[in-house]
Amino acid sequence: MFTQMPKPKLAALLASTASVAMLATPALAQDTAPEDEPATAPARTNSLDTIVVTAQKRQQSANDVGITLSAFSGDSLVDRGVQDAGDLALITPGLTVSDTGPTGLPVYTLRGVGFQDYSTAAASTVGLYFDGISVPYTVMSRGAVFDLQRVEVLKGPQGDLYGRNTTAGQINYISNQPTETLDANISLGLSSFETLDVNGHVSGAIADGVRGRLAFTTTQSGKGWQKSLTRDGDTLGRQNVYAVRGLLSIDVGEGQLDLKAQYLRDQSENKANTTYNGTLVGDEEFALPYVQLFPYLVAGEDPPWYSTGDNQAADWSTTWTDGLGVTRNVTPRRDNELINLAAQFEYPLSDDISITSLTGYDKFDRVEYGDADGAPSVDSNTYQESAIEVFSQELRLNGEFGRLNWVAGLYYSWDSVDEYYKLIMPDSFYGNAAFVFGAVDAPFYNTPVLALDTDYYQETTSKAAFVHLEYEVLDGLRLIGGLRYTDEKRTWTGCTDDTGDGSLAAFINGQFGATLSAGDCATIDDIPTSDTYIFDLLGTPDVNQAFHDYTQTIRMKRWMYKLGMDYRITPDVLTYATFSHGVKSGGFNGAASNTTSQLEAYEPETLDSYEVGLKSTLLNDSMQLNLSAFYYDYRNKQEPGLAVSFVGNISGIDNVPKSEIIGAEIDMQWSPTYGLNLFLGATYLHTEIKEWDAVSNASVWPNVVTFDASGLPLAQAPQWQLNGGVDYNFEVSNSLLLGFGFDANYKDDTSGNVARGVYADTEAYTVVNARLYLGDIDEAWKVTLWSKNLFDEYYYPAALYAGNGPYVRSVGKPRTVGVTASFDF
Repeated sequence: MFTQMPKPKLAALLASTASVAMLATPALAQDTAPEDEPATAPARTNSLDTIVVTAQKRQQSANDVGITLSAFSGDSLVDRGVQDAGDLALITPGLTVSDTGPTGLPVYTLRGVGFQDYSTAAASTVGLYFDGISVPYTVMSRGAVFDLQRVEVLKGPQGDLYGRNTTAGQINYISNQPTETLDANISLGLSSFETLDVNGHVSGAIADGVRGRLAFTTTQSGKGWQKSLTRDGDTLGRQNVYAVRGLLSIDVGEGQLDLKAQYLRDQSENKANTTYNGTLVGDEEFALPYVQLFPYLVAGEDPPWYSTGDNQAADWSTTWTDGLGVTRNVTPRRDNELINLAAQFEYPLSDDISITSLTGYDKFDRVEYGDADGAPSVDSNTYQESAIEVFSQELRLNGEFGRLNWVAGLYYSWDSVDEYYKLIMPDSFYGNAAFVFGAVDAPFYNTPVLALDTDYYQETTSKAAFVHLEYEVLDGLRLIGGLRYTDEKRTWTGCTDDTGDGSLAAFINGQFGATLSAGDCATIDDIPTSDTYIFDLLGTPDVNQAFHDYTQTIRMKRWMYKLGMDYRITPDVLTYATFSHGVKSGGFNGAASNTTSQLEAYEPETLDSYEVGLKSTLLNDSMQLNLSAFYYDYRNKQEPGLAVSFVGNISGIDNVPKSEIIGAEIDMQWSPTYGLNLFLGATYLHTEIKEWDAVSNASVWPNVVTFDASGLPLAQAPQWQLNGGVDYNFEVSNSLLLGFGFDANYKDDTSGNVARGVYADTEAYTVVNARLYLGDIDEAWKVTLWSKNLFDEYYYPAALYAGNGPYVRSVGKPRTVGVTASFDF
C-alpha cells in the first residue's frame, strides 16, 4: 500500500518535478477555437497558449484579469480525468469538496470558506454556475461533467457581476458552443469495476445563420467498488448515469440567440460510509450504542464492520421492516433527474454598448436512499424525495466609453424546495437499543422511536441591481469598482412527523401527556415567547397545541461592494490589489427536528477580503507565474453545531461571530522545452476562530451550556494544498505522437466540524494520477492508458458523526485503471 507522503517529501517531489519539468498540461492553457472554426492541431512550440475567460463578463486573457482565478480548458479536464467536482478539487489550489452527513451532499469550501450543512435547501458559500446560470443548491451539481469548453474558479467574494452573492467565490462551467463547420467526436472508455464511459458530440451549421451542437455522455458500471464487511460478495457503487445537451446558436440581425436544453438521469448507487473505533482518534468508541453492537461489547471485541486502511471496506443495510410490517429495500441508491433550459440573447445597441438577456429554468427531482452509519444496522438510514424548481432572469448592459469599461444589470430569481425526508432508526439508541442495553432511565426504553418523517417547503425570491466599472486612469493603471444591492426573501415551513407507525406519537404522549395520533406533527415548541410554548401548556388540555409546523420568513437587504486597482508594470507583468465585501443570506436547518428552536433561522454571514497579487508571463512566453496573498475578516460564519433538545444534543446551525483567514497562493505553468509542460499550484491557509461561544455537549434541555471556541481552526480548511505534475510528448513518426503525464495532489489534515469533536478531523493525503497516450499528430485519434489514485492511497475527504451511533469516514475511491480511445470526424 502507498503510505501517506510527509510534507517535506511531497515538497521535494514537487520541486524535483519542477527541475525535470513543471506546468499545467497544454490543456490547462489552450486556445478556445473560434465559433466558426474547428479546433486545429496546436503549433509545436514551447510557448504557452492563452486561455480566454469571461470572469468579468467580457473576453479577456486569464492573465489580464486582476483577480485570482484558476482556469482549465475542457481538453485539460479530460486529460486529467476530471469527471466531477471532487476531481476538480484535486487540481484546484484552495478548493475542497467533501460529502456531508447522512445525505451525502457535496460541500464546497474555497480558501477555508464553506458551509458544512447537509440540508438539501442549504445554499453554498461557493457559487455554482452552468453557462452563466446559477445553481443555488449543491445537490443539483452532482452529475456528469462533459463537453466543456472550460471551467473558471474565481476566488474571493463575488456579486457585482454574477447572479447571486457568495462569500467564498464561484465555479463557472462553460459548455462547448456550436460551430459553423462540421465537427464530431466520440470517445469510448473501459476501466476498473466493469465501467464503460461513452462521450460524444456533433456540431455544425443547420441552416444559414443557425448552428447546432448535440453532446451526450453515459457512465455504466456492472460492479461496485465498495465491499461489504459482513456479507461476502455484496458490493456497492455501481454507476448508471446518462445526459444529453442540445444547443442552438441563431443569428438575429446583428445579435445572437443561444438556446440550451439539457437532461440528466442518475440511477447510481450511493457510497456507504465506513465505521471505525473512535478511540483511535482519542474519542469514545462510539457516540451512542446501537443494537448490533451489543454482543461485541459483551465479548470485548471490535465488530467486523470496523475498518481503517482499506479503501474498499464498508458496510450498509439492504432491507428494513417498518413499524407496519412492510419490508423495504434500503440499499443506498438514487434516482435523480435534472432538466435545464436556458436562453441567452445578446444584441449590440451601438458600437460601444450591447445588451444581454439571460434566462434560466431548472427542475430537479430526487428519490434517494442513504446509509449514514456505515454498519449492517438500521441505525440511521435515510430516504428522501426532493423537488426543486429554479427560475432566473438577468438583464445587463455592457459598454465601453474611451478608457471606461462598464457593466450594469438587474437580476431576479425564484426557487422552491419541497422535501420529504425519512430518518430510519429502529436499531439506534433512540429506537430499540435503549431496551437492549438496559438503559431503563432513557426515555426510549419503553417507547422506542423507529423512524421520523420530516416535511418542509422553502421558497426564495431574490432581486438585485449591480454595476461594475473599470477605468484606465493612465496607460497600464486601471481602477476597478463594483456595487450590488440585493433584496432576498426566504420563507420556510415544516415539521418532523410521526411516520404513521405511531412510535413517535407514543413517545411524545408518554413524555408530555399529549394525545397525538399516528402521522401527527411532533416538533416541540420550546420558544419561550411563543403562544404555544411547551412549558406553558404542560398539564393542560391544550398541550397538543405545543406540537405544530414551524414557519418563519426572513428578509435580507444588503450591499456587496468591491474596490481595486491593477497596474501593468511591463506588457508581461500585472499587479493587482482588491478589497471586497461579500455577503451570503441566512437560511434554515432542514434536519429532522425535535424542537422549534432548532429550526429558527440562522443569520447572514459577511466577509471582507483584502488581496494583492501578481500575474506574469516570463521566459519568452514559456512560463506563467501567478502569486497572491489575502486576508479575510469573516463575520457571522454559518456553522453546524449542536441544538439542545429534549432527546439530547442533535444537529443545529449557529453563527460564528468572528473568525479570520490568512493565506497565500502560487500557480506556476512552464514549458521549458518543446513538448514538455509542467505545473505547480499551492495554497497556504491559517484559519482561526476569534470569537464564538459554541454550544457544549454538556447541555441538557432546556438549559444551554457553552464553551469558548476561540482559537480553533475552521472546518475543511487544510493548512497546505499542493498539486503539481508533468506532461511530455514527442513525435515518434511524421504522423504519431507519444506522450505521458502524471500529477500529484496533496491535501493537509483538516478539522471537519469545529464544535463537535476530533472524530470529524481528516488526515493529510496524496493522490497521484498518471497517463500514457498515443495519438495522431493532427489529433484525429488518441488512445490513453490511465490510472487514478495510482498508488492506491487510503484517504477520506470527510469524517463525521453522520448518524445516531457510530463514528464514520467517507473514504475515497481505490486505484482505478482504464483505457480511453477518442476519434474526431
